[in-house]
Amino acid sequence: MKAVTQIEVIFITTIKEVANLAGCSVATVSRVINNNGYVKEQTKKRIECAISELNYQPNEAARTLYKRKSKMIGLLLPDISNPFFTLIARGVEDIALSQGFQVLIGNSDNNANKARDYLSTFNSYNCVGVITTAFADKQVEKLLKSQNMPCVFVDRVNDVISGVSANHFEGGELQAQLILEGKPQNILIIHLDLKINTFKSRINGIESILKQYNVKYFYYESEKLTNEQAFISLIKNLKIDSIICSNDILAIETMAIIQQFKFKVPEDIQIVGYDNIPFSTMTFPNISTIDQSAYVLGQKAVSKLLNLKTNDYDKQLVLSPKRRGSIRF
Repeated sequence: MKAVTQIEVIFITTIKEVANLAGCSVATVSRVINNNGYVKEQTKKRIECAISELNYQPNEAARTLYKRKSKMIGLLLPDISNPFFTLIARGVEDIALSQGFQVLIGNSDNNANKARDYLSTFNSYNCVGVITTAFADKQVEKLLKSQNMPCVFVDRVNDVISGVSANHFEGGELQAQLILEGKPQNILIIHLDLKINTFKSRINGIESILKQYNVKYFYYESEKLTNEQAFISLIKNLKIDSIICSNDILAIETMAIIQQFKFKVPEDIQIVGYDNIPFSTMTFPNISTIDQSAYVLGQKAVSKLLNLKTNDYDKQLVLSPKRRGSIRF
């Protein structure tokens, strides 16, 4: 005896069926669904009841093709593996979802070609706009303008396109003030790519404070940390007792190296990071850092993008960072 396979049949309600049940035209139902055009209140209520009774779901793909606008937002990140950018993405997504939008994420790896490819993809999906923390490449800006795609830069902003960022100069000042609490004599500043304005602004903020005090400070490129022996030799030769890092990932990496060579933190060398990512509280000791509220930056960016008709869109929104932790002995 053969077993009988039960097949579930799913019936999809069409807009025509809604119109028939409501006793009106398909065009009238469409106006109600899209909130576009006048419909008598009594007719509108009949249509809403029909939609509910039939459990009608509009065909979003068809609406996107027809209106050339989707319920999607493009989010372009420079490095999704960095928890700072993950927090920005979470802030973007939470607000976007609450407003009925989905987020399409791209990872540029700080590569202009990848960034341009993703922007083309966002355009082909008819995204309502783009939020990007990728660098402000001029060719990328040109592509955005040619596609007439609204864009909000977040964290890494420029003067051309609307943006949301922390005050990185002020953040650098806070880093310097924090390190000075440990009465340093020789400070090492380990920095990322200074062609990126955010990192350069932090360095300028650090210098503005350190120049007021009788302390020596030196620079070190983050890429050189791969040569641990050379790095430790520099620490010893310059008698470094304090290190300021461009971000928390760099601070955690630096701490791991100096602890491996038996230096104590902060007794021998104090370290200050930047970003206040969750991992900064998982080290021993915790990384003292500067909080620029990545999650809030994401929220502010998507709110700015979705309210393009307000005057705020053309303004740069700058948030004040805050210090987290202190130098402990």
